Amino acid sequence: MKIAVISPDRRQGSTTVSVMLALGIAQTQNMTTCLAYTGNDGRSMTSYLGVKPQEDKTRNLTQVIKLLESNAIAGDEIVDYCLKVPGVPNLQLIETAAETTSLEDNTKLLKFAIQNLSHEVVVTDVATEIFDEASLAVIEQSDLVVMVLTQSKDVWDKLRDWDRAGVLSILNGKGLVYIINQFDPYVEAFRDTTKRLGLRHRRCAKLSYNPFIRKSSNTGKLQTMLPFILDRDPRVIELNNDLKECLMVVLSNLGRRTVWPQKKA
Repeated sequence: MKIAVISPDRRQGSTTVSVMLALGIAQTQNMTTCLAYTGNDGRSMTSYLGVKPQEDKTRNLTQVIKLLESNAIAGDEIVDYCLKVPGVPNLQLIETAAETTSLEDNTKLLKFAIQNLSHEVVVTDVATEIFDEASLAVIEQSDLVVMVLTQSKDVWDKLRDWDRAGVLSILNGKGLVYIINQFDPYVEAFRDTTKRLGLRHRRCAKLSYNPFIRKSSNTGKLQTMLPFILDRDPRVIELNNDLKECLMVVLSNLGRRTVWPQKKA
């Protein structure tokens, strides 16, 4: 299953949502999961999770691209170039960008990776513009598109621009669900937000604002939040139901049932 995570505007938290979805799927659904991204800068994703690049020269991106161009690497070998996420056995991350490689080469490697990764689920953070080659390639290969929005009017206006430009009709053809990120009930009730945007409520979920998301991301330990979320720690208790609903919306639209762990006694 391939999931593309996009947003009509920058800095809406699509990387955070991508990571939280991947963590939830890997750790609660027991599915092998891989994180990917478009563009030539994946520092946010790797820094959130404390993932450090391999020092092995054979894993260098330039070398991988050369192997790809010479047909010296088979599709099933791409998994050998994935990086492990500390503390999460079922989750890996594939780096497809570096300062020394061109955007064209990054896109070529990303397309090859998504086509050939053997993980049960691949979640791709689409950080490039909607009509960029990499964005279109990821969306085309995806089984579902997750759009990340916030409660900002600027984002709502950009969503309407996408609608007028025919973008939403393309995305709806692939299957489109929505996650309202950094949700705050003091701004507006969740159902009022989905109604205002003209969205089908049952295809929407939310991820509430919580300072511990930012704090753990800043220290490269975002993955360490999940055990506290699942255990309903008072500091992150609202995220338990939020993440559960996010997974239910995503997986049900992929034809899968969500299994949610009960709180430990």
